Amino acid sequence: MDSTSVESDNYVQHTRLGLDPQTLKRLSQIRPGRGLAQIALEWLAIAAAIVVSVRAAHPAVYVLAVFWIGARQNGLATLMHEAVHYRLLRDRTWNDRIGELLAAWPVLVTVHGFRQNHFAHHRHVNKPEDPDWVRKQNARFAYPKPAREILAITLKYLLGFYALVELTRANQAQVALPRRLRLLRLAFYVSVVVASVVFDFWLGLVMYWVVPLFTYFLWIIYVRGVAEHFAGIEHHEELLRKTRHIEANLLERLFLAPNYIHVHVAHHLYPSVPFYNLPELHDRLMQLPDYAERAHTTQGYVRFLKECLGQDRAA
Repeated sequence: MDSTSVESDNYVQHTRLGLDPQTLKRLSQIRPGRGLAQIALEWLAIAAAIVVSVRAAHPAVYVLAVFWIGARQNGLATLMHEAVHYRLLRDRTWNDRIGELLAAWPVLVTVHGFRQNHFAHHRHVNKPEDPDWVRKQNARFAYPKPAREILAITLKYLLGFYALVELTRANQAQVALPRRLRLLRLAFYVSVVVASVVFDFWLGLVMYWVVPLFTYFLWIIYVRGVAEHFAGIEHHEELLRKTRHIEANLLERLFLAPNYIHVHVAHHLYPSVPFYNLPELHDRLMQLPDYAERAHTTQGYVRFLKECLGQDRAA
């Protein structure tokens, strides 16, 4: 199968926007080195934060490291999402192998399992057939909310109170994995734990991986979930209106929305386009009147917070 054609692109709810097919074909081309370089960069950024924190040996530096590493774990999760759409590598076997080992398993998910739910999500955005939508039908995703409730949810995430809840739900949402994949994944986790004990870095593993993962990372995933399909857009019928594009600044991209995950309307329209081409895709779409006038666009995460509070409605 051609590398510009993926299953998820076959059932996208296309609108008559008039995007040039040749432009789409060019933007859908996979550059394997770009995806691999981004994975390496995320891991190097994590390693750098650990080194700085260990050498500083200061509580404030450690807290900053937790936020930074959690953000980079989110970066790995977005790259896992690329693998889910077969956008990481042209070779699908290696796409999945690299995606599992270096992006998915470290954040306790699988490319294989996530793909089954995620393709259904793309087919049936915000409908009863969308497993992601169904899983989020609870009070945490009911907006607008008062500021005190948003603050309470945030604190519970950052203190790790939602870790068990999220892990349980993720496990319930996980589809059955092939036996070989289950065994390989188990071997991966056992190897990491055993190595941490044998080489005496188990405390570092807890401090610099488990803590960020169960606190800030989970909070970002929650924020992403709300930003992408809730807070005033969940009941729209039109695809352009029931997901949200956020114009994120550099700080927001570093700590909340790495790898252009905030360019979400364009992604839902054309999931064949890899992350590094999403900004150009969005710019091209903005030149089309239907997209520019109808796509739900929010100017930054502060404006998004106002939407969550019911104080603002973005166009």
